[in-house]
Amino acid sequence: MALAATLLSAVPIGVCLLLAWAIRARGKVGLIAGYDGGLPPEREAELARDAAAVLVVAPAATSLLVADAWTGAVPRPGVVVTLAIVAAVGWFIWKWNAGERDLD
Repeated sequence: MALAATLLSAVPIGVCLLLAWAIRARGKVGLIAGYDGGLPPEREAELARDAAAVLVVAPAATSLLVADAWTGAVPRPGVVVTLAIVAAVGWFIWKWNAGERDLD
């Protein structure tokens, strides 16, 4: 069963890492859902960096499921993975939607 969990996890892990690379290294911020291109270049680079960080946290957390499948050493791996991904996505959404609002 550990081999099946590894193979099934490889595809989403690979896709997330590929998207992180494309957004961060290649500057493809158009891949970020909902981005309309209205930021100055320095803010756009920061957005790309933050989006890539979230896309690296997700496969890292998912890798815990693979580690648990092989070793059985991770207590409640589903809860840990879910909390890690929710925390990363929540931080990203808060930072870019609510964190820096100008209230005139």
